[in-house]
Amino acid sequence: MSAVEALDPHIAYCGLDCSGCDIYRGTKLEDGQLLQNYADKVFSQFKIEIDPSTLNCHGCRDVRPKSGFCARCEVRACAIDRGLENCATCEDYGCDKLQSVHTAMISVGKAVDGVATASLNLQAIRQEKGLE
Repeated sequence: MSAVEALDPHIAYCGLDCSGCDIYRGTKLEDGQLLQNYADKVFSQFKIEIDPSTLNCHGCRDVRPKSGFCARCEVRACAIDRGLENCATCEDYGCDKLQSVHTAMISVGKAVDGVATASLNLQAIRQEKGLE
């Protein structure tokens, strides 16, 4: 088993599993090549230059600073304000903020059969807690 496979899941507020993210994995595993690969991918797709040494993330629910989109995520800010472990137990579950993030995930391939994997994770948590 590789070190990447050995990382425990870290479910973000939106339901995304951070352990699949190159920035999270690169930070946790102290793997500069993963961070460089991410920076290269962003440049090739969006023509945005990123210094890999500035990429750092210990997961969505960790209090340390985030990189990229996660640093300004409205879902994350909302869940923190509400004191939630994740959006699965929110009284406004399925709100526009969450749907917008899940739609963006689908557009970048983080989906199974057209459903954001983050949404599937939250649905499983809701079922486990008897909320569905």
